[in-house]
Amino acid sequence: MTTKTLLLASALFAGLFDSLAAVPITPAPYHAYCRTLWLFATPCADIGSTIVQQIQAFNPLVGCDVCQYKLVSVSPISIKANHTSIDGLQTESISFSFTPTVMTSGCRVTAQSSSLGFTSLLDDGLNYCNLYNLLSASRLTSAPGFMEMTNEWACLGYGLATCKA
Repeated sequence: MTTKTLLLASALFAGLFDSLAAVPITPAPYHAYCRTLWLFATPCADIGSTIVQQIQAFNPLVGCDVCQYKLVSVSPISIKANHTSIDGLQTESISFSFTPTVMTSGCRVTAQSSSLGFTSLLDDGLNYCNLYNLLSASRLTSAPGFMEMTNEWACLGYGLATCKA
């Protein structure tokens, strides 16, 4: 089997039996959100440190009150951050959870962005772009074995997203 086939098989297996572990039981009503799954043929420690570095690169000012991205917490298995619009009027909570994949020595990342204010559920892909822009700017979208899995049910506005990193 090729690496891509193994990644796809493990993703499908994980999706059938483990996808609910990374998803809140009840999403907050009237909040736009996006949930996605990424697979990499790279260790989780490398993926996590790259995401943290990109969040920090987007915010060169330490102690910034209204930053585009702001780290909330970092551990070996998760990252939590907030994204604030440039005008400071809209904030989203972002989280990444890392699970090593046994067969490929890679990493399975569950990522989520949720609007904190009461907004339209169709956010034109804003929450998706919060996640994707970090990946794109850090070049993780071209990392070995990268594969993304999401859809309109898991990621409201996904089909409308026009992300600009």
